[in-house]
Amino acid sequence: MANDSRGCRLLSDLNSAFRRDPEIDEYDFLPVPEPKHNRSPLVLQEHKLGIESWSVKILFQYAYNQLISWRNNSPPTKFLDPTELCSLTRAILLVNADCSTAWNTRKELVDNGDLSVTEDLKFGGLVLKKHPKSPETFSHRKWLLHRFIDNCLASSIGSNTSSGSNACDRFVNMEAIDLNMDASFNGPNFDNAPDLINQPDYNELMRKEMNVCKNAADNHPCNYNAWSHRIWVLQHCFNCSLQVVYGELHSTEGWVTKHISDHSGFHYRQFLLKCLSQQAEKLSEQFLLNYRNIVQKEMYLITDLIKSYPGHEALWYHRRYVFQSLCESCDKIAMETIQPCEKSQENQQKKTKLENERQVLLMKEVDSVSNGDLTGREKYNQQLAQKYLDWIQKYCRR
Repeated sequence: MANDSRGCRLLSDLNSAFRRDPEIDEYDFLPVPEPKHNRSPLVLQEHKLGIESWSVKILFQYAYNQLISWRNNSPPTKFLDPTELCSLTRAILLVNADCSTAWNTRKELVDNGDLSVTEDLKFGGLVLKKHPKSPETFSHRKWLLHRFIDNCLASSIGSNTSSGSNACDRFVNMEAIDLNMDASFNGPNFDNAPDLINQPDYNELMRKEMNVCKNAADNHPCNYNAWSHRIWVLQHCFNCSLQVVYGELHSTEGWVTKHISDHSGFHYRQFLLKCLSQQAEKLSEQFLLNYRNIVQKEMYLITDLIKSYPGHEALWYHRRYVFQSLCESCDKIAMETIQPCEKSQENQQKKTKLENERQVLLMKEVDSVSNGDLTGREKYNQQLAQKYLDWIQKYCRR
């Protein structure tokens, strides 16, 4: 009973903190194992919230028991209004971000119009500051973004579209939106495109979502949940728009340069390169960019990183992907250039030339890796280089 009384006061203090400062953007638990003063264990300063550790368990248990009692219609908790449900789920999720019951309750509040999508996305971003790998939080954000896209489509075409699971099949026509995700990339403007979505609102929300993913990746190493969510946003919210994909390739270059052992960031860049490869023709026609040149630039980047920071396995594995992409680019050009049914001398010459080009590429790569500058003097880096050369030999025999 004493814990219930203290839990109620703690929940009231938490609600009061969010009322005083709705712009709280970060929180953490302060290492205070026991209460030392007769005052609130919550500290609020400059949009940062601190909760003394002794109170965390009491707050969580009280809020969780109240929510479960309400869902089970157990006395004495028979009715809770939407505001109370918001505060209870907020208290639970700040402590345990993977409580699916709390997230599902917030889904119901969004469905009923008692909680806005943007407010819940904002709260989820706050939760990820403390729990950057939380799978339930990222899953809930996907659901919210589906709702947001569905509502945008419904309002733009003036018809009632369904939400929830049906929204998973909806895609935004990115050809109707001018997205300059990278200021240095001067893509074309779609001035005459139909007004599908309120551009400022949509673009601003998606920019924030990309920043949420970046912050989560910054706050936890090898955060595949954050990078996978970023991939999902590109696929479902941007339809892998070339402008956005190319901008992402440029903007994440600095991140991987600072996180050379984190393969999750390189994996994301591999996804971006794959997207560009699948749209290579469009990339060339509309933006005058050559896919092979982009891959070659990536090879220069990874070469520079290996020279500067020897002995990192993630760099060598990424180099495998980049080199394989270069070889596949050669093969693709060969398939497009050579007519399979034609046996003319000219066709044979083209085939020989392209085969020689691929062979030269392989030989140059072997020479480049065998070079002392890339292999270095560090023993582990030499082992990684030898593994890479062994992989090239196996790859060539395929």
